Amino acid sequence: MANLEDIISDIDSLPALPATAARLASMLMSGESDITEVAEIVRVDEALSMTVLRYANSSMFGRPGREFNLRESIIRLGNATVLKIVMQQQIGQMLRDGGVAFGLERGAMWRGALGGAFAAENLAKEHGFDDPDLCFVCGLLRDIGKLALDIRYGQDYAAKVNACLKDSMTFQDAEREAFGTDHAEVGAALAKHWQLPDRMATVIQYHHTPPADPADHDMLIDLVHAADIICLWAGLAVGYDGLQYHLAPHVKESLSLNRRTAEIEITAMWNRVREIEDAMNGTTHERHVA
Repeated sequence: MANLEDIISDIDSLPALPATAARLASMLMSGESDITEVAEIVRVDEALSMTVLRYANSSMFGRPGREFNLRESIIRLGNATVLKIVMQQQIGQMLRDGGVAFGLERGAMWRGALGGAFAAENLAKEHGFDDPDLCFVCGLLRDIGKLALDIRYGQDYAAKVNACLKDSMTFQDAEREAFGTDHAEVGAALAKHWQLPDRMATVIQYHHTPPADPADHDMLIDLVHAADIICLWAGLAVGYDGLQYHLAPHVKESLSLNRRTAEIEITAMWNRVREIEDAMNGTTHERHVA
C-alpha cells in the first residue's frame, strides 16, 4: 500500500505548476507587482498574452470601438483579474485531460474546477468574506490532488479504491484504506510542493471536511466546501466519488443554503462559466469540453 510520503517523494511523476503561473501568483498575491514586470512575464507566453487580450477586449471589460494593447489590458483588468486569468489558463491546460482515475470524461475536471472557482468567489462576495479572489483560486485548485493521483495511477486508482469501498465508508475512507492517503491530502501536499501559501494548502486538504470547531474554523474552507457541493449539485465533474460528499451541517446553516439559494448559486455559476467561454472566443469550450 502506498502512502502520502511515497506519492510525494516521486516528484517527477507529479504535475508541476507552470513557471508563468508560479511567478505571477507570487508577485500578484504579495501585492508587490510592477505593471512592466507583469507585462514582460505575460508577453513571453503567447497563449497567455492572447487570453489576457481577449478578456480585456471582451464585452465584460472592453469599450465599444476601443481595443487595448497588452500593457493597457493588464492595467485595465487589474492584478486580481490577471491572476485569475493566469490560473484559469495554465491550470486549465493541466486539468484538460485529467480525471480518468475518478471516472471523469475529458474536460470534465476543468469545468468542475472553473465552476467551483466561480461559486466560491460568488459565495464570498455574498457573505462578506474579505478576499473573494483567494476564494476563486482555492476553488480552482481544490481537487488538484486528483490530477496527481490520475498521473500516478490512472484507472488502477479507481479499481483499488472501489475494491475497498463499503456501504458504511466514505470515498475518502476507501482511498485511505487502499492507498494510505486521499486526494485532498495529496492536493495539499502538492500545493506545498508548489510553494503556495499554507492557508491554501489547508483549504485543499479540508474542502470535503470543513472543521466545525471554532478553534479550527476558517470561513475560507467553508466557502470552498460549499462551492464544491454546489458544483456536484449542478452536475459538474461528478465522477466515481461524486455522490459520496454532503454539505456539512454547520456550513449549510452559516451560509443559509437551501434548495432555493442553491438554485440561484448554480445559475450564477453557469452564467460566469459561459461568460468566460465567450471572453475566450470559444477556446475554453474547444479545449476543455469533450
